[in-house]
Amino acid sequence: MFREIGEERAFDGILKQIIENIQTGNLKAGAALPAERTMAETMGVSRPAVREALRALELLGIVKSVPGGGNYITENLDTWLIGPLSILFRLNNGYLRQNQQLRAALERETALLAAKKCTPLDAAELWMILARLDAAEDEKTRGKLDQELHQKIARIADNPMLYSVLSAADQLTENIIEGTRDYIMKKNQSASVVDEQHHKLVEAIINGNAEEAELAMSQHMETIEQYLDEIQKGQQQRRR
Repeated sequence: MFREIGEERAFDGILKQIIENIQTGNLKAGAALPAERTMAETMGVSRPAVREALRALELLGIVKSVPGGGNYITENLDTWLIGPLSILFRLNNGYLRQNQQLRAALERETALLAAKKCTPLDAAELWMILARLDAAEDEKTRGKLDQELHQKIARIADNPMLYSVLSAADQLTENIIEGTRDYIMKKNQSASVVDEQHHKLVEAIINGNAEEAELAMSQHMETIEQYLDEIQKGQQQRRR
């Protein structure tokens, strides 16, 4: 699985070999890594160098360290990009409008792909989430279900990269304006518009109508952008 590192820097060589083993399937999600001592001896490097590389992979979300229990490849490799991307987006000032434009573009693509790939089981799960959303009264519960619905659509699209970038953009919106989903999903007249859009979107996806799904998501994102503008203006007025 691992081999002696040549002339390249120890840190780079360790990272490269672990990533290669993940890509080739030698290290699968949830798999245990060899002990640090074993890895160090096999690759001809020091244990501190191995520990440094593992720590970097842990920060990226690729490796999970269990105190006293060793190091493991993360269970869900599809989502490891979310953390690093969220940090990068925030370091790039995290402008709300730019972030929402990115999210809208990604959401449209996930809706289109989901309509092409939705299975009967996916359809049943979408209807179940929608039914719980319709029945919920508390805005926090509705906010969580709204997020669950969008995540499910992104999962159906079956593109891990798209899912990760979208999740990071979504998290950044919440970081910029805390309680965004709760505000939008309050049970009032404006929320009924969102609920109606959700139904139209889910129906298009389940019926396999990619164009309608993309259009429904586009209209939904325009509505969300209007609400975000309202929230941001309200915050600016309170600061004055």
